[in-house]
Amino acid sequence: RLAVSGTGGVVLIGPGGVGKTHLLASLAKAFEVRHTVAPTDLPAADAVQVASASELIRSADPDLAEDLSAPTLSADEFEHMVVIDYWPMLELAVRLRSASLNRDSTVSEDCCTCDLLILDDLGHEKTSEFIKQEFSRIVDWRYREMLPIAIATNLSEDQIIDEYGEHTYSRWSESCDIVEVAGEDRRMGRS
Repeated sequence: RLAVSGTGGVVLIGPGGVGKTHLLASLAKAFEVRHTVAPTDLPAADAVQVASASELIRSADPDLAEDLSAPTLSADEFEHMVVIDYWPMLELAVRLRSASLNRDSTVSEDCCTCDLLILDDLGHEKTSEFIKQEFSRIVDWRYREMLPIAIATNLSEDQIIDEYGEHTYSRWSESCDIVEVAGEDRRMGRS
């Protein structure tokens, strides 16, 4: 549903090795394919004139250039790529702490404003009060702006509430599909 509509979100809950990260990667790919806007080949009335090299030469010396008309580009001819931020929670926590020490809010702002935020392994990071506050701020922002989020965690619903608060879980339960992923640990059987 998230990949098709581009709204809401998903929280994947389950033990390690059942494919939650794989599902997040598949979701990211489907979301990108579905929501990237390809340029059209139709010229628009608001097209921008772009001077070609031959036109620039002709304007300097008309005898040097051949007669070519200038190409035009319109807003429809520029591809809109979706911005998907994928973060393993361990890495996000480290980057948020580092950014805070350097008074850099770029990581936090990117998490708030990207088209799709994907957080993998929620609960594996060390959750200081700072991390909880930043995480809550990001979740709150995305909820208010109705921007999608996708999360994978080994934590149970009760553990999520204990670790991140009822407020955060309440936002997810309203705006996201909460999916329990079951199965055998596929990584344990590999040699």
